[in-house]
Amino acid sequence: MKIRRRRWSALTAGLVMLTLVSPATGTQARAVAQPPVQRLPLGDAGLPETRSTTQVAPGVTWTRIKRGRTDARNRWTIEVALLREEASARALAERLAAAGFPPTVSRVDERPQDLPSSSPWGWRVRVGALADQAAAAQLVRDLRAAGFRPARTYFTGEDITARTGPWVVDVLRVSAGQRQRIEARQSLDRLPGGETLADMVRRAGGIAGVNGSYGSDEEDGTFGDVAGLSVVDGQLLSEAVRGRSALILPSEARVRPSVQQLTTTLRVRSADGAQREVDGLNRAPGKIRSCGGSGGDRPTERPRHDSLCTDDSEIVQYTGFFTGQIHAGDGVAAVLGRDGTVLEVRDRRGGTVPADATVLAGTGDGAQWLRDHARQGTVLTVSSAALNQQRRPLTAVAGRGVDAVSGGPQLLRDGRVVVPADAEGFNHPEDPGFYDYFATHRHPRTLAGITADGSLLFVTIDGRRPGYSSGASFKESAAVMSALGAVDALNLDGGGSTTMVVGDRVVNRPSDSTGPRLMANALIVR
Repeated sequence: MKIRRRRWSALTAGLVMLTLVSPATGTQARAVAQPPVQRLPLGDAGLPETRSTTQVAPGVTWTRIKRGRTDARNRWTIEVALLREEASARALAERLAAAGFPPTVSRVDERPQDLPSSSPWGWRVRVGALADQAAAAQLVRDLRAAGFRPARTYFTGEDITARTGPWVVDVLRVSAGQRQRIEARQSLDRLPGGETLADMVRRAGGIAGVNGSYGSDEEDGTFGDVAGLSVVDGQLLSEAVRGRSALILPSEARVRPSVQQLTTTLRVRSADGAQREVDGLNRAPGKIRSCGGSGGDRPTERPRHDSLCTDDSEIVQYTGFFTGQIHAGDGVAAVLGRDGTVLEVRDRRGGTVPADATVLAGTGDGAQWLRDHARQGTVLTVSSAALNQQRRPLTAVAGRGVDAVSGGPQLLRDGRVVVPADAEGFNHPEDPGFYDYFATHRHPRTLAGITADGSLLFVTIDGRRPGYSSGASFKESAAVMSALGAVDALNLDGGGSTTMVVGDRVVNRPSDSTGPRLMANALIVR
C-alpha cells in the first residue's frame, strides 16, 4: 500500500494522519494515526521536505524523504592538502600562487569528538572554483604536471558549510514485533566471493535489505571478506577489529537489539598443554584490513580504517565456510578433523579445506608452533568467541543463533550523540586529511539504529551526486538517526557500497558509475 503525505513546512504537532491508498484502485483503505514527525536536521531549517511511505509487509515500511534544493553557487574545487601547521599551509599556498594556481587557505576546526581540544584541526589549501567536473579533472592534471600532489577533488555542496542540499534519504523501519525477520547474510554464503545486494536479497527470499559491513580490498587476498567482526547464526566468520562497533541481532526475542563494541578471542591448545593465539579467521595470514589486531601487528594494533596492517608471524584458521583455495606460500598448514585430530600436516600453506575439517595456516613463529605441536594424530583444540565489553560471550547474552554485523563508528548511545571516531580508527594521526575527508565531509552513508521500543531502522543517504543528493557527515548522520527516532545507532559501510533494495529493485542511487557494488555481507528482511 502507498501512504500519501502532503508537503509541510513546519514541525508537525500532535498526531499525523496517514491515508493508505490501494495501489490497484486508488481507493482509500483506512486512516492510521502516527506519532509526530520531526523534520530532518540537514541544512537550513526552512528547506522544503517531502515524504512518501510504502508498507512493504506487516510491520515493515519504506519511507522516501526528499529535502532541500540545489544551489547554483556550488563549484568543483581541488584540495591540495590539509596540513597541521598554518605556516606549512601558507608556504604551500605561496608555491601554488607562484606557479599560477591562485589558492585559498582556511582553518579547519571540526575534530573527533573523542579528541577534544581548543586547537584547530588543521589548515586547508584549495585551488579552483569550477563549474564542471571535467574542468576540475584537467586542473588536477595541470597541478600534477607542475609538481604538486593534489589530495582530492570536491564538489562544494559536499562541504558541511553548504546549507541547501539536496538530500534523498531512504528509511526501512521494522517494528519491534517483526524484528526476528532481520538476518545477516554473507555474500554467496561462503568465502571468497561477492554478490550484489539485489542478488543476496533474491537468493535469501527476502523482501528488502541494505548493505552491511566494510569489506576487504583485492590487495588483502580474500575478496568478500568482512573487514571486522561477522557473526551469522551464531557462527563466527571473521574476527573483530578490536573496539569497533557492531549491530547485535539476538536470536532470543526477549533480548533487545543493541550496538556494542566487541572483541574476539581465538586460541589453539595442544594435547601437551601448549597454547597460542589464533590471529584471524578465513583471511590471508599477515594481512589485517583496518588493523585492530594483536600480537605485533605493524604499524599499529589500534583500529585504523582502510589501512592494511601486517604481521609475518600468524596462525589463521580456515573454517568450512572457506570453500576456495587457501592462501598459498611459505609456512605450515595443519588439517584438523571435527574432533581436533590432526589429519595432515602440509609443509607449505595451500590446498583446500576438506569436508568436516578446518585448516590452521601458520607463518613465522606461528608456523614453528604448528611444527612443534601439530603432529599427525595429535589433538589440537581451537576455541573462539566474540565478547562484549563485560567479557561475556555474545552467544550467551544474545542466543546461539545471534547475528552481528560490524561497522563504525557508533553514532548514538542512549539517545546521545556519541561518535568515537578516533577510538574506532577513523583518524590517522599522521594525516589530518583522512578524518576530515571521511568523517566531516558528506558522503553516501548506510546507517542502522534501534528505537526506544526496539524497532529497527535501516537508512541510506545518497551522496556524490551533485544536484540529486549531497550525502552526510558522521555528525549529520547521527542527527538524522535521532530525528528518525533512534536511541542507539551506528554507521555501516558507505560510499559506493550504500545500497537499499525493496522488493526486487534497488531503490536508492549507488554512487559508483559502474552501478551497485559486490558486497561482503548484508542485512536482509525476510
